[in-house]
Amino acid sequence: MSVSASDRPNPVEFSSTDPEACRAFLDAAYGARLQVHTLAPGECITHFRYGMGAFTLDRMTLAADITYRSEPQQPLLVSDLQGEGCRLEHSRARSSERFGPGDVLLISQPDDPCIGRVSHAHLRTVGLPPGSLAAAAATAGLPKGPVRFTDSRPVSPALAGYWKRAVGFATAEITTHMEVAAQPLVLSGLTRLLATAALSAFPNTLTQHNDPAAPKLRDATPTTVRRAVAFIDSHPDADIGLAEMAEAAHVSPRALQHAFRRHMDTTPTGYLRRVRLAHAHQDLVDATPGSGVTVTAVAGRWGFAHQGRFAALYRAAYGRTPQQTLRAT
Repeated sequence: MSVSASDRPNPVEFSSTDPEACRAFLDAAYGARLQVHTLAPGECITHFRYGMGAFTLDRMTLAADITYRSEPQQPLLVSDLQGEGCRLEHSRARSSERFGPGDVLLISQPDDPCIGRVSHAHLRTVGLPPGSLAAAAATAGLPKGPVRFTDSRPVSPALAGYWKRAVGFATAEITTHMEVAAQPLVLSGLTRLLATAALSAFPNTLTQHNDPAAPKLRDATPTTVRRAVAFIDSHPDADIGLAEMAEAAHVSPRALQHAFRRHMDTTPTGYLRRVRLAHAHQDLVDATPGSGVTVTAVAGRWGFAHQGRFAALYRAAYGRTPQQTLRAT
């Protein structure tokens, strides 16, 4: 997946209490026809976008009702709803659904018209061009062909959570490390992460979610596990997740999870955590008196941000606390 050097983070912020100004801005931002209903005095619509070239990340707060109708040639748009009291009614083809706080939905995809109404909501929206989905599908070894999403809801709550974590990770990287995120390799990785998450989270024609047994039978093999294990073992200190592991194993994230459960009685992230815990243990064992090594520093180095969780995992694995191991050196 190529990302040009011109694909730089391009933050654009908008805020207005004028319904017509809001409509014009949102029409331009999403290429859809919208109608912003009257805003009460003092209420406004705010919108913040990071335009990354390869994708967009938006946060929008609505203090009004908005109706929308998508136009042809839309990018893939996925939103999650935040804030109490928010509600969204969404209709596409012959289906109509309602969404509320915490829900994730696929709002639009190319050549798939839809209409809807959203009111008093906080929305976090990702826009992905079709090319990024095709590239992610090819990298994951999925069947060739056009990608068509068949449902607006994620396959499962777990995969809805996976989508949210992927967006949260990409957002954090862009907002806290903007110059790093602008690097072509990093930006390509973030684009691939989001595209892979979309393909994994929502039913579509390539991942065969309509036939759950198919990817399990085809991809949940010992070879799949060996590829992923080799990748994890050689990148224990890298910032990797399920999408990267699945890519290294040449399967979908869903198939990789099933393969690990079948052959190792754990999950890919569970195995990664076990490997990192072993490295943390070795660091504590190797520490010399007076070196200044601390349990907090070792835990942080290996990705354990929560000290209590790290201590519990460590004790379960090694029968003592991290501090006891450190003091014994």
